[in-house]
Amino acid sequence: MICDMQASERHSPSISSALDWLAAEPADDPVEDLAALRSHYGKVRDPAVPQEDFQACLMQMDGRALDICERFRARLLDAPLPLSAELRLPVEGLIDALLDIASGFERILDDVRSRWIKTQRSGLQELAVRASRLSGEAHLFACLIGAAPPAGFWLRVYALLGAAERFAAGGSGEAGGRSALDECSSLFALAALQPESLTGRELVWVRDYLDTAAAEGRISRARFAPECALYWMDANEDGPPVAVSRRQAPDATGLFFFNTADLAEQAAQRMEWLELRIAQAEVVGLERDVELLEPDTSGLPAGLTPVEALSLLRRMHERWSAPPHREAPRRQHEYTVQVCAGLRAIWELFRRGERGARIAEWMVYNESPGGYAIMSVSGVSGVLSAGMVLALRPDAGKPWSLCIVRWIRSDNTEQVELGLQVIAQGGSAASVGFRGADVKTMAPALVLPPLAGVRHNPAILVKTGSYSSRRFVLVDDAEKLYVAQGRVLSLDMQTANIELFQYEIDPYPI
Repeated sequence: MICDMQASERHSPSISSALDWLAAEPADDPVEDLAALRSHYGKVRDPAVPQEDFQACLMQMDGRALDICERFRARLLDAPLPLSAELRLPVEGLIDALLDIASGFERILDDVRSRWIKTQRSGLQELAVRASRLSGEAHLFACLIGAAPPAGFWLRVYALLGAAERFAAGGSGEAGGRSALDECSSLFALAALQPESLTGRELVWVRDYLDTAAAEGRISRARFAPECALYWMDANEDGPPVAVSRRQAPDATGLFFFNTADLAEQAAQRMEWLELRIAQAEVVGLERDVELLEPDTSGLPAGLTPVEALSLLRRMHERWSAPPHREAPRRQHEYTVQVCAGLRAIWELFRRGERGARIAEWMVYNESPGGYAIMSVSGVSGVLSAGMVLALRPDAGKPWSLCIVRWIRSDNTEQVELGLQVIAQGGSAASVGFRGADVKTMAPALVLPPLAGVRHNPAILVKTGSYSSRRFVLVDDAEKLYVAQGRVLSLDMQTANIELFQYEIDPYPI
């Protein structure tokens, strides 16, 4: 419970100062508010401060920390990686502050448990809820800046999970009826989605979705079906959940198991509902980007367009129902490559040639038959985002390979790493226009040849939201004018940035 404490003579100066600050209006600048929060917490966590005063102050600091998180989220939604030092350093400070406050709740939790104070044991679950929620926020912000959580993070989460498991019968906390197990489940569910493959806007949307989802991932001490959606976690190891499909669980004690099958089923239901609503909207002329995703009627968070939400739900279902696993081993290499990033930049490169093209130098540090992992070596210019298209070649004059950015990581402000999936060897620039599209204009597109072992037909890559019907017009006027009506055979890939579909020239044009 949150105690509304007024500073008085019985409080230590540190507690009185912190309570006065908490009672005042937050600073307009969240960075300034964060600095004040960290300063006050550093003083009130002194073991000499009475635990009752510390706990009451800590609970109010929890509320202020979550308010600061909301304001930081807005700054990171569309921030490209790697972040500038001016933005990244405050976020790293926020992550540290969230984990510091969580450790305060853990300290109280351990003290109450060790002393078996019955009058206080009813609040154990609430302490675990608050610590778990703050840990989840810290994990989210680490994902938003493309970094791994701080060392020791997962060990702390598993310790909280153990406490949540032992005291689940103590009742849910104040956070909308959510228990500490629910908070841990949300954290594991986001980790299972390969957060490095999601954009900032997608990460925040998923977190909001999980906060209100009717289904939760199931946590147990024993393995349970279906194994295709099963993860294991070693409470003695500082690592995230591991899919059984990627690596079998060790024969050890202290394991937790986490299953995402229920989450996958609910994502499929929401996806089917949204597909139906989009189809109905096209019939009656409803504004798809405005009216379809009202949270009160859709049950989905705000922040994405219907097309973006549908694409994300599809990926959520795929990864929760059957986590992807590496099919071919990666080989360590180290050589430089030329890179052109972004659909528009590649389209201009193919259409107008290399003069004036935005080409940068990167380094490959491992590769497999289907992809690469590359690292920036000469700084990063332009916008990088998970799900975007990128062209890569070993040297000038060599053919370009087209790739999708599967994941993006950034451990500091000077470096970024990308995981790439090859989708084509070479390609050409064209324009496409879909029947029934909201915007009656031709959109830039990349025409891709078939790829052995992947697809038998040519494909077209366009920005997300372009595909609106099976029939489209294809125009290529690079050398001489070529116009044809195409028919979509299958939508093979959809990310926050691009859509890729196989097609054929329509034998019965309309």
